[in-house]
Amino acid sequence: MNDEEFDVWLAKEKRALADEAYKETIASFDRIKARLGAILPLSVTLTTASLAGAFSRQDYSLVCSFLSLGFGSTAMICAAGLSSTTLLSKNFDPDAVDRVLEDVTERDVKSASLALAFVTFAVNEECIKTIKRDRRWLKAAWIALSLTPPASFFLSTAWGCLRGP
Repeated sequence: MNDEEFDVWLAKEKRALADEAYKETIASFDRIKARLGAILPLSVTLTTASLAGAFSRQDYSLVCSFLSLGFGSTAMICAAGLSSTTLLSKNFDPDAVDRVLEDVTERDVKSASLALAFVTFAVNEECIKTIKRDRRWLKAAWIALSLTPPASFFLSTAWGCLRGP
């Protein structure tokens, strides 16, 4: 393999790596959205059950009120995370390919493959920024879901102590 063949192979390999990186990014985005989608019905169900307990006017109404606030907040966080973002596409229309290739000084397979790989990497970097934002929504939802029961029991106990017997 001479230097020119190696350069063409390397350019094509970089393009293939860029495409694989984009596929991994899309898969990560889908997993985050699926997890948010799984937490949402759980938190809505728990909110509904907690509201039923809160309106029952029993001894546990206070703790159920705090539970419903926490689980309701979790549902809102999930809804915000699910509706917040979309990813950029790495697919180009023919005019976009021509615009990318306008900046290529040499009109050969190596240069064209490298230019398209760089554009794909740039799109992937923007998608990763979006995923980082969505991960924050997922993390906030898990934290809210996890901390709601202990926080509710603590707050209802503190409320009961403040009100007295």
